[in-house]
Amino acid sequence: MRKTYFTYWVYCALVLVTVQQIHSQRSNYSVGVVPTYKTDGYGMQFNLNHYHSTTDYLQASLAATFSKEQPNSGVEFPYHDYLFNLGYFTTILTAPKRGFFIFFGGGPSVGYKYINNGETEFPFDASTAESSFIFGGFASFEMDFFLSDAFSLFVPTSGFYHFNSDLNDTMLLLGVGIRYYLK
Repeated sequence: MRKTYFTYWVYCALVLVTVQQIHSQRSNYSVGVVPTYKTDGYGMQFNLNHYHSTTDYLQASLAATFSKEQPNSGVEFPYHDYLFNLGYFTTILTAPKRGFFIFFGGGPSVGYKYINNGETEFPFDASTAESSFIFGGFASFEMDFFLSDAFSLFVPTSGFYHFNSDLNDTMLLLGVGIRYYLK
């Protein structure tokens, strides 16, 4: 009788430990959302990460930023950037027991710059820029602070350079966002 109870409790303990381990492990994917700050504007970025090892991942992100350009004190006009980025990130500093990681990465960036609500006429000949497709690259540092097995707080600092942009070919985005690890 004691042997069956002992065997029963051993099996229960093994099942509970196994289920807990399976449930607490992260999958290979995470999604994140980041409100961002930009010079004279703001933006929003959505990320999808694929972790193919414990030290690096591939990222696809969509970003939309909204700004105002002021070439002189009397003229101001809006412009928006809509970007799609693909990047490779690797770990440069880690403290896994504390739940802290710093990643560095970058890759190509393509998008559309929408200037002055599509108008090509600017008051006082302020600029000759036109809305157009843009392409270039980006580099980014991301600090990741784990809140739980499923959520982390991350702080991306991303720099962009678009070769054929008529207006502000460089851009810096700073943000703080939340990342959810799919199970």
